[in-house]
Amino acid sequence: MEDGRGAKLATGCLGCFTLAQGVNIIAGIDLFQGILTVALGLLVFMMPEHFRGHALAHHYLYNETTMLAVFVMSSIGGVSAYFAWCALRGVRNVDAKLLWRFFLWKAGRAFFFSLLLFSDLWKTIGTPVLGNYFTLFVVATTWRVYLLWIIFSLHERIMSNDV
Repeated sequence: MEDGRGAKLATGCLGCFTLAQGVNIIAGIDLFQGILTVALGLLVFMMPEHFRGHALAHHYLYNETTMLAVFVMSSIGGVSAYFAWCALRGVRNVDAKLLWRFFLWKAGRAFFFSLLLFSDLWKTIGTPVLGNYFTLFVVATTWRVYLLWIIFSLHERIMSNDV
């Protein structure tokens, strides 16, 4: 099936799920990952002071740079959970605007992640691990583009009242 611009739309997800089920699965996994990231960050921040010098607590975990990184990752996890919640509501309420927000969030993350993988790939030119990094880059980027295609297809079907 094609939309008005000639783009090919998906008709299902992985051959055994509908588009709505596929987006629900993607959003559910994102929601779970976001909540776990926030919870892990809170656990690191809430660790009592007297455990920080304990032999089992790694001393690098509690310097300022690492704490800033934990805060940033927890914030990203919270934002990810919010957009996943938007997608779940968008599928349930057949709301294209909420799905579009989720699509833009996933597209931004996919672009950033692919850029990071490409920078790693660039650093391995001339080394024996170039093939491994290239395979990781191709597989990860292809998978993320496929997930974006599923979300976009459902969005376009909702916009054309073909749900």
